[in-house]
Amino acid sequence: MERLPQILDHPTAPEQSSAPSWKPSLHAVAAPPAIPGSAFPEDLATVTTRELRLLCNRTFQHLDSDHPALEAREQFDALTEELERRERQAAQRGTGDSARETFRDNALFSRFELFRNGVMAGYVQYDMRGGHVLLLHSVIDPRFQRTGVESVLMQAVLLDAHRRRLAVMPYCPEAQDFLAAHPRFLSLIPARQRRRFTLLMASRAESAPRDGA
Repeated sequence: MERLPQILDHPTAPEQSSAPSWKPSLHAVAAPPAIPGSAFPEDLATVTTRELRLLCNRTFQHLDSDHPALEAREQFDALTEELERRERQAAQRGTGDSARETFRDNALFSRFELFRNGVMAGYVQYDMRGGHVLLLHSVIDPRFQRTGVESVLMQAVLLDAHRRRLAVMPYCPEAQDFLAAHPRFLSLIPARQRRRFTLLMASRAESAPRDGA
């Protein structure tokens, strides 16, 4: 998997730290305008998954601005609902109905673990820094690859952070990819890091090949 450049400050870094080395091609950090009603797809089922994620990221950036348009929230909810529907379909195709999953925080080894039918399917190594959880490394057992386990694990990690009111620092490239594809979780990233993260991921998505959904 492609590794992104390090773009997030360490949670203990001072606010006046030097500017990050990456330089996005965008000239301003202002959120783009909401998608006009006439330009918003009438049938989201006909839009590719890649295009849905681009639209979702763009709409989230607008919602994160000071004066979001009224239709932005409705558009964002419709986009995330369609993405979630596709994820459920993919998970149903990749796993049997009898699969039983268990998530736990193994504080002794500093990792979030996911078990499927009693077998560890994968884990995310982490480090705690005050109210921040640093997601460092993701491992999926080869026996469970291409079964949707990674998505289930990442979602469980982020929901756990939300319940515990922890800020998320996604150093792990798998966590970065998941957050880019599920912008509803971006609010877990500290505010001063969130804008640069969304801009960089949107820039990467725009430059990605268009030969697949």
